[in-house]
Amino acid sequence: MISIVICSVRPALLAALRQNIEDSIGTPYEIIAIDNSDNRYGICAAYNEGGAKARYPFICFMHEDISFATPDWGKRVVDHLSEKNTGLLGIAGGDAKSLVPSSWSSCMISNEINIFQHYRTNDMAPEHRLVTGPPAPAVKKRVVALDGVWLCTRKEIFSQYKFDEVNFPGFHGYDIDFSLQLLQQYELYVIFDILVHHYSEGKPDRTWMTSARRVSRKWRHQLPISIYGSSFADYRRHHWRSMQIFLEHLLRLRYNYPSLLLSLVTWSFTRFFSFRRFGSMGKYILTARSRAASQLFNPSRENK
Repeated sequence: MISIVICSVRPALLAALRQNIEDSIGTPYEIIAIDNSDNRYGICAAYNEGGAKARYPFICFMHEDISFATPDWGKRVVDHLSEKNTGLLGIAGGDAKSLVPSSWSSCMISNEINIFQHYRTNDMAPEHRLVTGPPAPAVKKRVVALDGVWLCTRKEIFSQYKFDEVNFPGFHGYDIDFSLQLLQQYELYVIFDILVHHYSEGKPDRTWMTSARRVSRKWRHQLPISIYGSSFADYRRHHWRSMQIFLEHLLRLRYNYPSLLLSLVTWSFTRFFSFRRFGSMGKYILTARSRAASQLFNPSRENK
C-alpha cells in the first residue's frame, strides 16, 4: 500500500531503516532507495525519480536517519491520507509562512511538532519534542509548511505536483516549496499518532539561506500565508518577528554589513513596512555587528 522513497547516502543507515520499517509498518510496502552516495542528485531529483517508480497509492518520502517507534504506523498513514482533502502529512510544521525568508518554524501562534529528536553536534540528551498550539491537543493539526524529514502523500497528488528541481537543486527549501504547492488545493497536517526518531539535527548554513530566499521569491505573490487567515495587524507582527529571525541567521552566518543592509531593505519595503520597525531593525544590525567586532578584538590574546 505504501511506496517509501529514500535518498540514500549511507548504506548502514539505509539497512537499519529497512529493518525498522519491516518490523513496524504493518502494511504492504516497497522501498525505493535512490543511491546518492556519489552525490549525483539533489534531493528533489532523487525524490522525483523515486516517486515516478512508486507502485502503491501512497508515497512516503523520508530521510534515512530516522526510525519508527509506533507499531503499524503504515495503517495510520493510509487512514489519514484516505481523507480526500488531506494532501500531505509530516511530523513538524508551521502555522504560517512569511514573505521574509525563513524556515517553516517562524510561526504566527505556535508550531506543531511531534518528533523524538537525537543530537549529533552537541551533548544534548535525546528528547521527545511535542509542541502544539490551540485548539486542544488532537491527532492531527493543520499547518502551511512541513519539515522534509518525513513527508507522506498520495500517488495521485504526486502525479500532479512534483518537487522543484530547477529552483531547489540541493537539499534545502524543497519541503516548504512542495508544501506550498500542495496547499493550493489540499490541507497539510502534522500528525501526533506516529512517533519518529530523528538521529540528526538541522543546522542552517549559507546554502540553506540561499534556498530560503528562493522560496520567498518564487512564492512572493502568495506570501505571507497562515492557517488562521489572520488580520493585517497579525501579519505585520509576524512579518517583523520573521525579519528579526532572518537577520539573526545572517549575523550568525557572518554575512557582511552591505549584505545585511541590502537584505533588510529588500524584505522590508512591502505592504507591512513601518518606519519604526525598519529603524529598530537597522539599529539591531549596527549593535550586533559592533558587538561581534569587539568580541573578535581581544588584546589579551595578542600578548600570548
